[in-house]
Amino acid sequence: MTYFAEITGSIDVLAKGLMMGFGMLGPALGIGMVGNAFMNAVGRNPEASKYLGQILVIIGIIELMALLVFASLFII
Repeated sequence: MTYFAEITGSIDVLAKGLMMGFGMLGPALGIGMVGNAFMNAVGRNPEASKYLGQILVIIGIIELMALLVFASLFII
């Protein structure tokens, strides 16, 4: 019986690790895509660099999703 408890404990840790990995994948891709689009815009039109503040706000909103994934690990 103790062997089963040991297996379920390690499965719990594995599940949380997978949840964190897949949960962080979306925000990481989102930030990369926003950065790529911003660099392409600045490359085509250098005056687009004045929108850096708005881009940082968007990145902050995307990063909030990653923080919610991290916080959900402690709730579950």
